[in-house]
Amino acid sequence: MDYHIRTNPLNQNIELGKVAWFRDYDQALSESVRLNKPVLLFFQEIPGCSTCVNFGRDVLSHPLMVETIENEFIPLAIYNNKSGKDATILAKYNEPSWNNPVAHFVDSQGKDIITKLANNYDPLSMYNKIVEALLITKGTIPEYVKLLGNDLKIDFGYSKKTVYETPCFWSGETTMAQHKAVYTTLPGFIGNREVVAVEFDTDLTSLNELDAYAKEQGFFLIDNHKNFKVDKDPEYYLKKTNYKYLPLSTTQRTKINLAIPYKTNPEIYLSPKQIYWLHHNELTKISHPKAYELNIVQSWEFLSNELDGN
Repeated sequence: MDYHIRTNPLNQNIELGKVAWFRDYDQALSESVRLNKPVLLFFQEIPGCSTCVNFGRDVLSHPLMVETIENEFIPLAIYNNKSGKDATILAKYNEPSWNNPVAHFVDSQGKDIITKLANNYDPLSMYNKIVEALLITKGTIPEYVKLLGNDLKIDFGYSKKTVYETPCFWSGETTMAQHKAVYTTLPGFIGNREVVAVEFDTDLTSLNELDAYAKEQGFFLIDNHKNFKVDKDPEYYLKKTNYKYLPLSTTQRTKINLAIPYKTNPEIYLSPKQIYWLHHNELTKISHPKAYELNIVQSWEFLSNELDGN
């Protein structure tokens, strides 16, 4: 990353999150032409109010959100409380100064692709705009970006959790993960019973339908979901590979754990930086052997400091 032309996430205002932003409008549009990527034009107050601070911390700091913005867009930050070039671009888009965060999604000519993001300050709102812009400009959404959306839906309570008793919870993980509505699976115990905890999308299936699927697979419904204790070897198949050294989101863990025994390519679920780390010859020496189980923000920051640029 060239920090001569972009901001440095290690040394920038929290309002900007962890994204490395271009600061020059013309330069960003030139990059848009060169790389054939849309521009995420972000108007922000620097330093800003609590809404601005929260937006940087809560919306622009999740590692996979940062990966999405930096890899699928040309990220450009314009300060809405500064004179000079910033004020010129602010006026060009008719945005007020000293305002809450606003995001435009523009093409290489600076024209809006979709309606701007304004008056919505949560990660899911930003994500939905990102998807809308990518579908218009590229027609497809990378798998890691799709999984970010699923993680955010879980975080915001748009999913439901249930638990099934299984003859073997390791195979139970992969069996339940094959259902189109299942976001995550986790093996564990309730008492002496082997069980799998499942997080699923209620827009794609009902609990009754998922129960029926589980019974068809030879699993058992249980009434008491209390006292669930996760197994010491979650994502059993993933844990036997070098993927265990990567910072991963919960939905990535489930998808990769399913791909490995079924011999499909797990890399499709990784972001560009995760793929770079996976093939780095120092990964297994530097990273934690259970990095995939750790908090993704903390383990991501550690690997970034240790491996990026090496």
